[in-house]
Amino acid sequence: MKRNLLWMFMLCACLNVLLVSCEKDDPIPENKDPEESLVSSMKGVYILNAGNWKSNNATLDYYDPETKSISSKVFVAKNGRGLGDTANDMVIYGSKMYIVVNMSGTIEVTDLSGKSIQTISPKDESGEPQLPRMAIATQGKVFVSLFDGHVACIDTTSLEIIKKVKVGANPEGICELNGKLYVANSGGYNPVPDSTLSVIDLQTLSVEKELLVTCNPKTIQKDNAGNLYVLSLGNYGDIPATLQQIDVVSGKCKVIETNSELISSVNKDKIYIYSAKQENWVVTEYGFKVYDIQKGTMVTPHFITDGTVVDNTYCMNVDPVLGNVYIGTSDYVNTGDMFVFSPEGKLLDKLAVSGLNPMGAYFLTEKK
Repeated sequence: MKRNLLWMFMLCACLNVLLVSCEKDDPIPENKDPEESLVSSMKGVYILNAGNWKSNNATLDYYDPETKSISSKVFVAKNGRGLGDTANDMVIYGSKMYIVVNMSGTIEVTDLSGKSIQTISPKDESGEPQLPRMAIATQGKVFVSLFDGHVACIDTTSLEIIKKVKVGANPEGICELNGKLYVANSGGYNPVPDSTLSVIDLQTLSVEKELLVTCNPKTIQKDNAGNLYVLSLGNYGDIPATLQQIDVVSGKCKVIETNSELISSVNKDKIYIYSAKQENWVVTEYGFKVYDIQKGTMVTPHFITDGTVVDNTYCMNVDPVLGNVYIGTSDYVNTGDMFVFSPEGKLLDKLAVSGLNPMGAYFLTEKK
């Protein structure tokens, strides 16, 4: 009996140590995918500004949608140095943010306030920078496309690149769906653009196949029904920009919209689309549309309902909590603006951002 009591005491003690260790090490587990948790509220919005190419003037702003106040250049304020040259994308995951700075060849890892924790600089075997492009986070890892034809896998605990996967030419957007990564191979440096998506198995971190899409794919998003939405830029000639729905099982494509220039953002069962016609690189007409995924039709040909005019659209994102639509503008010369619209298309706010060429709004949410 004494031996049994002793074993029970030792077992309880070990369990207590394990529980205390887990709570102490990571109260917000990095290995738990935030997408698996329910979004409860919106804390704030980060706005990433690319700046001019080779001008080393990328900036990061923070917007509070409740108070309608904006804090400019928060990365500089937190770190006493600039963000770098041509910020391209960022992802907020767990207790950290990962900011992709293309021409600087860096991935800045910060806390949720923008304070730098580590700078990751991916390089090839000869020591040349691999120019990171776009990022996604899932299953405790951050995946970043590298323009030399690879995808880097970053462990969110060690903050080290643990593997690079060879994909197609000049990869851009990445999307996770059902345990697979889909990578848009743009072929942007080639005389003939690429027309494929590389499919990476997340268990083996290896490419298992490719899917064919319209040439020069740029961004990839997903819906709740298991479909992908690929925006291809075309060849800037006889092949227009194309937004297409991809059935990943059959590989079949359904064209949703074509035009000279497209920007799209998927939110729940809707796709918000900026569609513009150009002649000699000058926009002659444009509109903001809404596509209903369940109905399979364009339900709103004119999303903005209050008469607000938004020229020089550069980016568009939808708040996953409130459904507000953020539209960034740029004329490549002056600092940009970010318009905030309600789901009904009414202007809620107009923000003067701190840098040129806003790349998007990135949402800081609280999860249950």
